Amino acid sequence: MPGKTTSKRAPTRTHHHRVTAPRSHKAATLPGMHRASAVTQAGSTAHFRVAYLPSLGQEGADLAAAILETCERDYNLLSETFGGLTPEALPFVVEITSDSTGASHSSCMGTDISIGGKSGGNLDFIRSLLVAEEDEVFMANFGHGWNCGASNGEGLSRVLANDIYKNVEPADFISSNVWLNLDPRPDYVDHTEPTDTDYDSIGCSVLFLNWLRFQRNYSWQQIVSAGTATLAGTYRNLAGKVTAWKDFEAVINANFPVGQQYSLDTDNPFPVSG
Repeated sequence: MPGKTTSKRAPTRTHHHRVTAPRSHKAATLPGMHRASAVTQAGSTAHFRVAYLPSLGQEGADLAAAILETCERDYNLLSETFGGLTPEALPFVVEITSDSTGASHSSCMGTDISIGGKSGGNLDFIRSLLVAEEDEVFMANFGHGWNCGASNGEGLSRVLANDIYKNVEPADFISSNVWLNLDPRPDYVDHTEPTDTDYDSIGCSVLFLNWLRFQRNYSWQQIVSAGTATLAGTYRNLAGKVTAWKDFEAVINANFPVGQQYSLDTDNPFPVSG
């Protein structure tokens, strides 16, 4: 039976520094978790505790129920991708808020996950936001150079979530166009940007990782296991080649020539010719 909050004071919130935010959100942080007494507990599973803000009413209850329905399945998929890993500091404590700014957690290891319940009208997108934050915790426990606070890790966070929940991202969360529309296009394959909010570098990262998965046909398990501090290093571990940027750029430029403006409705246009 869901509990009820009795507090009438404005709830105190932490701030979260690891975020999956839309392009329109310019801040480096998002508001974090409310006090436990300020939220309604919706239920729990083996690896999750889910709550929502009472102000969301039935919408909050419905979102929480949707997450509880699929969170263990998604957890198992991620665990398999990361070699059967069980992260530290479980369970995931998930709070659905009235924000529209995506999702966040306190650190790469942080299992305290805040999800903006107003971030998109599609239930599967809300579920995908949880996956995106959750898989960053798997990354932090796994290592291999995957840094959720950098462009390579943020890219991996998004592509794993997008592969479980396909074609659900609102336009403001799609990053591929941002990088494709740059002239020249910066090389974030050999160079990792030390932030998870720069859409230029995120766009390059998600395209490169989806190219590895859906053009080069490596599995996510292979890609994750081959991780290093750069995407070029990941490619070297997979293909035994040091030409990651050259090989990727050739396919991208052949299908998405520099100097044009693109408005893809996906971060995964692959496979393409070449």
